[in-house]
Amino acid sequence: MSRGNLTELQLRVMKALWRVGEGTLGDISTALSGEGKALAPTTVATLLQRLSKQGWVKHRRDGRQFVYRASVGERETARGALRGVLAAFFGGKVSALTAQLLESEPLAPDELEALRRLLREKGGES
Repeated sequence: MSRGNLTELQLRVMKALWRVGEGTLGDISTALSGEGKALAPTTVATLLQRLSKQGWVKHRRDGRQFVYRASVGERETARGALRGVLAAFFGGKVSALTAQLLESEPLAPDELEALRRLLREKGGES
């Protein structure tokens, strides 16, 4: 199923859901407000319904409430978004994306060393 891209609000709800693991509308609303990004419960409910229709979220009934859980993991979602950026802006070239990141974002010495380590490890693969 092609899920498309998440809007900013949908991504906020998904991040809250990934943190909660599985929860009710109230649990997810509490997780959102706990990070200072409260949304009206009706807004969260609408977003969850849309996410469910798009295949991002699954739900089951528990008494009178729905219990929600993500049907797509955070890493898989990030990977898909990154692939989209890579294709749309960098012609699929990882080196071009990396160059842009290195030019536009300051790196702490430990981050630079971590990148060097990753490159060495990747270079050792056949």
